[in-house]
Amino acid sequence: MNIIIIALGAIPNFLNDCVKQIKFTQKNPIIHIIKNETSDYKNNDCKIVDVENIPASQKHLKFIKESELINKNFRDYFWRYSSERLYVLDDYLQMQNLKDVIHIETDVLLYHDIEKIFSMMHNFDFACVRDSDTRVIGSIIYIKDKNISGKITSIANNYINENDMIILNHVAKKLENVFYLPTGDKKFNKENLKFIFDGASIGQFVGGIDPRNEPRNLMRYINKLKKIFTKNNIISFINKESNIDVSKWEIKWIKNKPYKKCNDELIPIVNLHIHSKNLKKFMKME
Repeated sequence: MNIIIIALGAIPNFLNDCVKQIKFTQKNPIIHIIKNETSDYKNNDCKIVDVENIPASQKHLKFIKESELINKNFRDYFWRYSSERLYVLDDYLQMQNLKDVIHIETDVLLYHDIEKIFSMMHNFDFACVRDSDTRVIGSIIYIKDKNISGKITSIANNYINENDMIILNHVAKKLENVFYLPTGDKKFNKENLKFIFDGASIGQFVGGIDPRNEPRNLMRYINKLKKIFTKNNIISFINKESNIDVSKWEIKWIKNKPYKKCNDELIPIVNLHIHSKNLKKFMKME
């Protein structure tokens, strides 16, 4: 299983936690980390590649030349790197000719063996987490091969100033053979498969949001980190942009793994997007 993490700009301190969790929960993963050559990040459990050593496609160069995101320096060019990683991912797949690739973000924790779950993905070209009609979250995605990654960047070039969630929304709607990973919302997951993936809202619900994003006005009272106890859950944040109302769920932690309780059934939550960046708090250590 090839798992790719793209960490452009400053390497976050929690990246090692993400990697440790992969090693702990997956069988024989090949972890690729793509970074800038200015970073001295090292990890013996990973194949580390400098992005400068990956040939950039014409579509990638078009993004660099024309996108308004390039010069937005908010939080170490966060919006630039969020969208640019789609081009970097394609460049890397073109160079390495990798197939059946999983991409996860640096603040994602895996809890279950995704190779077993993704064995069904061979029939699809692209799999992603859609949590509303207008956005797809890049917390975890599946790409079949370099032909599909090339189509993704061709679509991305038509939305060159948009953030990655909007781009992935268009990608998912324009590609022909797409699988929406189950989120607990039957609108997008009609297969009723017995597992759940987190785009953002579950991780935000149990762990809160990045403290830097906390509202600083009247909405602070509504959306700030709360300590509300409902159905044995501690609600840290409710994402109003998501169709998934996690506040109505009952989440159980069994052997440091999260599950959604539905009547007498426990549905495994495969990953959590730890938006608060406090990955250590939710790692599977046993």
